[in-house]
Formats: sequence, C-alpha cells, structure tokens
Amino acid sequence: MTSNKALFKQMFLQKRHYADLVLLIQTFAVAFMFLMGIIFKGNGNSVNNMASGIFGNDNIWDLILGLGTLTTFFADVIFLGLMCWQNEKINLSQTWQLIPASGSKIWIINIISSIVECAYIFVIQVVIGMIVVIIDSYSHNINPFVGTSFGANISFGETVWAFVEELLALVGLVLIIFAFVSLTNFLTRTIADQLPMKNTTGVRLVVMAILVIVGVIIALRINDQILTMYTNHLFARANKAIDVDTLGISTLEYWIGAILLGIINCLLIQKFVEPKIVNR
Repeated sequence: MTSNKALFKQMFLQKRHYADLVLLIQTFAVAFMFLMGIIFKGNGNSVNNMASGIFGNDNIWDLILGLGTLTTFFADVIFLGLMCWQNEKINLSQTWQLIPASGSKIWIINIISSIVECAYIFVIQVVIGMIVVIIDSYSHNINPFVGTSFGANISFGETVWAFVEELLALVGLVLIIFAFVSLTNFLTRTIADQLPMKNTTGVRLVVMAILVIVGVIIALRINDQILTMYTNHLFARANKAIDVDTLGISTLEYWIGAILLGIINCLLIQKFVEPKIVNR
C-alpha cells in the first residue's frame, strides 16, 4: 500500500506549480499596473482610481497596497478554479487509480493537498501584504507596532477567536466547494452512463448544469432556513440587544456540508467511479 505521506507529497508537488504560476502572474500584474499608474497619473487613470478606492493614493506604497489587494482577490479565485480542475483530473485519472490505494483514500488526500496548497499561496500573499503594510504605515509616519484606537475595546482573546472563526469559515468554504465540484462531476458521469442516449460531452454538460442549479437552490434554501431558525431562537430567549453570529453558523454549515458531501463522494467512488475508471 502506498503511504498517505507519499501520496500527499506527490499531489502537493504536482499542484504547487500552479500556485507558483499564479503568484508570478499576480506579481507581474501588480508591477504592470503600478507602472501604468505612475506613468499616466491623474483622476482619469483607472488604475489609480481602483487602487485609491481601497487604501487611498497618497504615495506609491498606497498604490502598491491597493493593487496587491485587488489582484489577490482575482488570483485566489483563479487558483481555486485551478485546484478544482486538478482535483477532478486526479479523481478521474486511470494512472492515479492504479495506485495501490482505495479511491476514497485518494480522493480525501487529494482534497487535503489542495487545501494545503491554498494555505501555501495564502500565507505567501499575507506575508508580502504585511511587509507592504508596515512600509506603507511608516511612509505615513505611523508605527504599526504601537497600539492604535482600532480595536481598543476588543480583548486579545476576542481578537484571536475572531481570527480563528474567520479562518475556519474560509477553510470550510473551500472544502465545501471542492466537495460540491467532485459530487457534481461524479453524479454527472454516473447519470450520463445510465442514460439510453450516447454519452457525449454535450449530454454531460447539460446534466452538470442541471445538477449545479439544483444544488445551489437547495443550498440557499437550507441556509435560509437555518439562519431563520437561529435568529428566531436567539431573539425569543434574549432580554436585550444581542449580536447575531451569522459567520459562526455559516462556518458550521460549511463544515457539516463538506463532511456529508465527502461521505457521498466516497460512496460514489467505490460503487460507480472507481470500477468504471479501472475497467477502461
């Protein structure tokens, strides 16, 4: 049997090329837009307008910080899409399925390697962003290491918990996206194989579109019902104004949903996907 560590390492190294590529493209994008912002100054410059809308435009460090934040959003969305594609490429690969390990085990390690890959690119972006923030703060004669009025009424414990909660929400969101994409892919191929018509790309796309629409509608309905029940329960028991922690509820939904979809994916792999791939 192939060890979990060896499987994880192979998948991580295979996907890291995409992380490095996205970071490189983001760096070139920031550099290019920065040069355009410097060369073509003025209110009519769309680059300056976008950057100033985030962190102002008093100096070049404000411009770099704004552009970095703007490009980070698009870079992360693109990278998430690449990881979804790589996940499904591995899930349906005959070469990977021939490894002496169960299909469920390969799927789980595949998802974990993608999560770690997302953490890899995220940490690099945060570290570079923090360096730019520190330099930008000093450019405004502000010491970033000295306490300010921001968060003065918030304890250290509350700050740590808020960070942990946001991190868990982010990981849970990525997990449920990966699991939902895999579920849609597996169900699409399973259903398309059972249809009397020829299994073509067009048929699979139609089935996939229907599954995505149905899945999104169901998820939105469940989310609305849970949030309504949660808020009604709180307000019914509260004697004074309270803060509704919708992020905490959403985080719980993400993780429970990811676990349930993961279980379904493992069952689909064992019953339908793995035998089909091996018998190609």
